[in-house]
Amino acid sequence: MRIVRPDGTVVEGSPQELAQYEGFLSFNSPKTAAMRTGSLASQNDVGDVYDFRFVSSDVAFRALTRIKLSEKQILVLIKMHEAGTNWITGTALQQAIGYSASQFAGLMGAFGRRVIYTPGYVLDSAFFEQEWNEVGSCYSYRLPPSVREAVERARIVG
Repeated sequence: MRIVRPDGTVVEGSPQELAQYEGFLSFNSPKTAAMRTGSLASQNDVGDVYDFRFVSSDVAFRALTRIKLSEKQILVLIKMHEAGTNWITGTALQQAIGYSASQFAGLMGAFGRRVIYTPGYVLDSAFFEQEWNEVGSCYSYRLPPSVREAVERARIVG
């Protein structure tokens, strides 16, 4: 049996061996190992080499340029970039692009698929910063510094 992971890693073996491998990874991936030893960068050190919370600038750039972005995806990136370090609600983004909640969820899912199938993606690293906004009953978003840099490098914003 053979598994090709989103980061391009190829794993071969019997079903039992693959199950053992997946179990091993869940406890010994670079992210979980670093969390156990306390060597993972703090949440404020977004640019640190050992911080896997967000995709790197190179992976973000490849994700943005490997397949043509839709007009609505570009508009979402522009709106998030314009917000800078401020949070922007999902509702505001929906209104800006004229999408319903379900359409917006699909668009964000498309971003997710685009990122996880990009070569070099590190498992569980995020493309967007997001947090639940209790007042608006929706998620709020912003671009981490690595993605902001990639958006500028891809010339999505002027």
